[in-house]
Amino acid sequence: MVERVAQHRHCRNCDRAIPYKNEFCDDDCQAKWKGKMGSKKRQLTYFYLLMVIIMIFAISLTFMG
Repeated sequence: MVERVAQHRHCRNCDRAIPYKNEFCDDDCQAKWKGKMGSKKRQLTYFYLLMVIIMIFAISLTFMG
């Protein structure tokens, strides 16, 4: 016998089951998730900037040496 589960999705932050129309279980989870995503976005930006600086340094060493 297969047990049917009502349509639902899970909170993006804490992974609790919530109604299908919502993305977060409450405003606190939404704020925490936005904070985490902002931090990850900042880290990725710094990573890309560092890679560009390393590439410029490598290219300049190639032309100098």
